[in-house]
Amino acid sequence: MKKQLIVLFTLVTISLISFTSCEPFIENKIVARNLAAADVQLNIRGQIHNVAPGQTLIINDFKKGTFEYETIYSVPVGATEFSSEGDVSGEMVFNAGTEVLLVYTSTLVEGAYTVYGSMTSSDDINRVDPFDDETTP
Repeated sequence: MKKQLIVLFTLVTISLISFTSCEPFIENKIVARNLAAADVQLNIRGQIHNVAPGQTLIINDFKKGTFEYETIYSVPVGATEFSSEGDVSGEMVFNAGTEVLLVYTSTLVEGAYTVYGSMTSSDDINRVDPFDDETTP
């Protein structure tokens, strides 16, 4: 009986150490920072998220996968022309624990307003997904 208790205690201890050292909830998220002169809205997963000038928005709870996104932007008073450049639309790819930073900036020169989008990801761009069928020989 004493040996059984020791074995049981050892197994429980090893299990507790193993389960607490693994991160049970790996979170994917988007951090959208608006440094532009006017509001921008991020349209992703069928939802529109407003980001006011000078504000940062964090969107959590993304599963692994690829999501399309679009940017809708407001034009400040005094602008007679407008355009956008950079990462203002496209796809975001999420693996386990991915964090995407999307930064919006703008310029207003002689009535021409331009919004710029810049996106970076915490994922290694050279990482090969072992579960992707297209990368396996």
